[in-house]
Amino acid sequence: MPSTVYKGDLAEVSFAPETGMVIRIGTASSADVGLKVIAAANNITELQFKAQVNTTLFDSDHKLKYPKNMLVGSQMVWTATGGTKTADSGYDVVVGDLASNGRIFTIVENDGIKLKITPAMLTPTHTTMAPGNTFEILPYKTPPMDISMTHTLPTDSNVGERVKTDQFLGIASAITLPETKIDLKRFHVVGLGRDAAVQVPGKITNEGGSFEVAMHSARWLKYCLGNELINSPDGGSQSTQLANASLAGQSYLDLDATTLQSSVAIAVGDYLEIRDDDPVVPIVSDHEPDGGTWTGALDDFEFDNAKPHEVRRVIGISQHASDFRVYLDEPLAYPHLVDTDVEHRIATHASFTTSASKPVIVSSAGVITNPVTRLLFSRSSQPSFALEVSQRRRDMDTDESTIDGGVGDTKELTRVFRGCKVTDWTMSTDNDAALKLSVNFNAALCYTDTGRLEGTNSRYASHRMFDDTAHTAQKRIESGIALGTQKPFMFYNGSIALAGQQVAQVMSFSLTGQTGMQAFHTINGHYQASSVSTDQVPFAGARNASLMIEGQTSYEMTMEIAVDDPLFYHKMRTGTEFSVNGEGNSTTNQIRIIFEKNLTGEKMVILIDDYYIIEAPLQIPEDKGVVKSTLKIMPKSIKVLATDAVPKY
Repeated sequence: MPSTVYKGDLAEVSFAPETGMVIRIGTASSADVGLKVIAAANNITELQFKAQVNTTLFDSDHKLKYPKNMLVGSQMVWTATGGTKTADSGYDVVVGDLASNGRIFTIVENDGIKLKITPAMLTPTHTTMAPGNTFEILPYKTPPMDISMTHTLPTDSNVGERVKTDQFLGIASAITLPETKIDLKRFHVVGLGRDAAVQVPGKITNEGGSFEVAMHSARWLKYCLGNELINSPDGGSQSTQLANASLAGQSYLDLDATTLQSSVAIAVGDYLEIRDDDPVVPIVSDHEPDGGTWTGALDDFEFDNAKPHEVRRVIGISQHASDFRVYLDEPLAYPHLVDTDVEHRIATHASFTTSASKPVIVSSAGVITNPVTRLLFSRSSQPSFALEVSQRRRDMDTDESTIDGGVGDTKELTRVFRGCKVTDWTMSTDNDAALKLSVNFNAALCYTDTGRLEGTNSRYASHRMFDDTAHTAQKRIESGIALGTQKPFMFYNGSIALAGQQVAQVMSFSLTGQTGMQAFHTINGHYQASSVSTDQVPFAGARNASLMIEGQTSYEMTMEIAVDDPLFYHKMRTGTEFSVNGEGNSTTNQIRIIFEKNLTGEKMVILIDDYYIIEAPLQIPEDKGVVKSTLKIMPKSIKVLATDAVPKY
């Protein structure tokens, strides 16, 4: 008999980096959709979409392709103004609404053809926006759009709403989800006895998320550290250039063409590599970057700079004949000049040779052709991600035609935790285990599919990682868990060098990082007194965190060794500073933690340039056995080199 309770084996978890969306207003071929401004109560303005032009972002009923209220809590800005006021073109955005004047709006409702935002705009109401106006939905708390989604009514038999949270979390045996809590304020009133007289709900938090993965790749270190630059095989015949310069934080690219050599067209799901060589990106922040530029090799251990090569996955392609705009799964980290080379890495390689576009190919044995090499490091920001979680009673896709509560009813609950950022992490292993990464994170808010409460059906079509998302060999590459590469790094795959000395007797080690992440609830001028159970995001997100800001980082490393030389003790007691600073300096002071899978060629190198050993105890063991010492090491920063079959972290 099918289960009538929720079970852990019927849960699914996937994720994706968050990204923004730029929407151009007007009716011309270069616009995306018409827009009407309508006044609403309680300091709210309604934006109503009309007559879509770009059917990539909007369906045939001019509905924006995001699930109902999935954008609640996301923020937006106006980024451009249109032409002059005319009798039939309407009005420009009032200057005071522009991003340059600091006006940021919060989305409090999205339902297909409309967005509601707060605070109210200064633009005259009941007007059609003039062509040339543009607004941008900012990346934080905004999951990537799935352009294949369809809007679902409560009475529809087909469930079609979703976002592109299709990435494999990792080899995780357990996960603790961020716990939604209401900070209840209680007031005792003089003259009304000892009991609380008034109780008022306060802010809503979604904190305490965590998971531990056996590391089959360095993917999650990107979200722990914050920055990723890549180096993949050059010379692919499929390439184009930027038609317009791009900015850091931009979630799209304007290209010279989307159909390339030999009539090969860029498709949704493909990858684009921006190969910009100048200016180089400083990797360090504590000194002048003078240690050379990373060559892209895994044995290049001395560098302070890197070329700003980025890779992004295409989630949509504009259908305008007048431009070639592609939408990205994650904002750009760096600006790029016009005419910068953009190389096409096709997602599916079945009909192409390995030289056509350099796709990542994995053999049945796990041997990787055209792997991606990347550099991970910490600077001023960290990417946010959206985490999709579904729980159900039956091992089947949702069949909502069954009787509510009957044996065929999965009663699926799907949630998308948005605005997630890592707060702290620990990477560790010992002499009998896989390399593990424990990650703690918080979320800004939680979207919940309430379709069953609205009518009879769910709205949201959740991902089934190995049933319909990563169900083929190629799809597994795209989701980050290629067949043949899914095994984790084991302790016997690793080696550690410290202060120019290979440490042969390491029993265990751990490396911990703190991101200084803090959530902030802000006064946003939105009035909403109550919420109901059918709300996907309660109180229109007004009681959730608006911002999550990175603070100072800190790192700590411990390493237990069997002592065969008192060298580290002497370095500790004399307060020796280990540093690699300056071009041409020796790298013998580095800590190098290297893990490599010999068969597949996957490799990860952790480099620590500047550090002190602050503890190196040498106790006499009670059992008269081996003298062990647990070294405590304080690094300034870390950087990671990795190569694997994941096209993009």
